[in-house]
Amino acid sequence: MKLQRKSYFYLDESENLHVSVHHTKDGKICRYHILKDKISRQAAAYAFIKIDLIECKQSIEYLKSIKEISQIPKFAKTSLLFSSVILYAKCFTSGEGRGTSIQKKDVFKGINPSHINFHHEVIKLRNKYLAHAGNSNHESRALILTLNPDVENKRIEETKFVGIKLKDDDSNLDSYIDLFDVVISHVDSKFEKLKSKIQDEVDKLDINDIYDNSKLPEKDKLIEISLGDASDT
Repeated sequence: MKLQRKSYFYLDESENLHVSVHHTKDGKICRYHILKDKISRQAAAYAFIKIDLIECKQSIEYLKSIKEISQIPKFAKTSLLFSSVILYAKCFTSGEGRGTSIQKKDVFKGINPSHINFHHEVIKLRNKYLAHAGNSNHESRALILTLNPDVENKRIEETKFVGIKLKDDDSNLDSYIDLFDVVISHVDSKFEKLKSKIQDEVDKLDINDIYDNSKLPEKDKLIEISLGDASDT
């Protein structure tokens, strides 16, 4: 039979942090200690960047699988592309929240030039079309006057709006997937390089200090989430 797998999060309000809750085999809630050193914060940022990139890839892969299904409206397909572009660009943008971003000069160093060229196209799409109403070849619009073709009988027939906007971009879906794979691989390598450094820092900590500065999730404030179906074996 199928069982609904469940997991829990706890909102640490003082840190504005959602913490995954772990239980021992006998059901007791585990305490947690937040690592706040620079390397750990950087590693956490890379982990979240990878989550965004995987979501980008999954959206495009799903779009690729449904692009020929006419019953799915065009706006739904387009939203998959646009959300992926926005999330992807976010990974290259530094900000106070994450404190870490990835740099294109590092990501595409020694990589096939086609990837950085397509990267520029994706960032341009985000900057010129999705995030701002700038000039873009993804959108054109104007009001025009349609005129009587008989120049001997000059007359305005109609005032009308004309324009076009980007559709699903079907021809480039594989290019998006390849690009996301390249960047995910880069983020993985950055994270792997930090793992041994993090362990070195953890090994220096005193276990008593760790417990003294740990927190216990409040049982009545746990947030339940579903992780889908699991087999009962």
